Amino acid sequence: MQENIEYERKFFQQKEQIHQTELKALRRQIFVSNLKAWIVGIILLVEIILIVSFFKESGVLDEDNLGDNQIAIIRYNKEVTEEFTTTVMEKMDEIRDDDSFKSVLFIMGSPGGSPTASEELSEYLKDFQKDKNITMYVDSIAASGGYYIASAIKPLIANKNAIVGSIGVIMPHYNLGELAKKVGVEEDFMAAGEFKKPISFFAKIDNKNKRYMTEHLLKPTYENFVASVAKNRGLTKEQVLKVADGKIYVANVPEIKGVLVDKISSLYKVKKMIRQNYGNKVNFINIDLDKESSFLPKVKVDVDLKTALSNFKME
Repeated sequence: MQENIEYERKFFQQKEQIHQTELKALRRQIFVSNLKAWIVGIILLVEIILIVSFFKESGVLDEDNLGDNQIAIIRYNKEVTEEFTTTVMEKMDEIRDDDSFKSVLFIMGSPGGSPTASEELSEYLKDFQKDKNITMYVDSIAASGGYYIASAIKPLIANKNAIVGSIGVIMPHYNLGELAKKVGVEEDFMAAGEFKKPISFFAKIDNKNKRYMTEHLLKPTYENFVASVAKNRGLTKEQVLKVADGKIYVANVPEIKGVLVDKISSLYKVKKMIRQNYGNKVNFINIDLDKESSFLPKVKVDVDLKTALSNFKME
């Protein structure tokens, strides 16, 4: 009898050991399965985050997307150049031809640059607005050529701390003559025509050539600038001249209200206004402007004049 009890006890212990071993194996299997599930879940979550980030960057999933009325956001936040201006116009051509885009929010943030490129884009924006509305907003700066462009659209809305104005033109010149003497460099050239080479980086500009460059380049460009701003803003030349001495202004100062700026607001409020215009069913799309190409023919001039003209800017 005692032997049977001992046998059953040992048999029970063996069964208990087997049961504990199987239970540990099962727990281990459950842990591994859960771990794999967590890893797969984390990987999927990371992939979803990356995909959402990609679409947000491309403008497809903008945080302001609330409907099917697409509003293109153009951010002109570089120096005004022929290349960048061309890119902007090419992108806006695509927007004009795309019926899904209802209008454009043009955010200006440029300190200025090329007078020619400023005039080209200014005229383009006025023509574009015949087909689709443009809302012009200055978020940080619209100075010189940047303001030339921004003035094309009314009303001109600006952040109260934005810098506007700087209506004027400038052409820097550097005299490297003394340095050239020290390193043994001497200028030599041939030219036909008294004013063919009015500028040299090896000498100061004499009074006669200063008058020539001022009368034939700087002054006419300045007058074109003033006349264009006056026309764009619906002002007289005299009204513009009062704020066209090269000064910059903070957008909310009283003296430029209704002259250089129509309304003070914020980007959030501007977007809110646009949403209300479309019954709060708006999809803001950020337009990629990375592509750069030139649209104006290259003009061949002598090296010094070409270099100087490359620095000829509206400031």
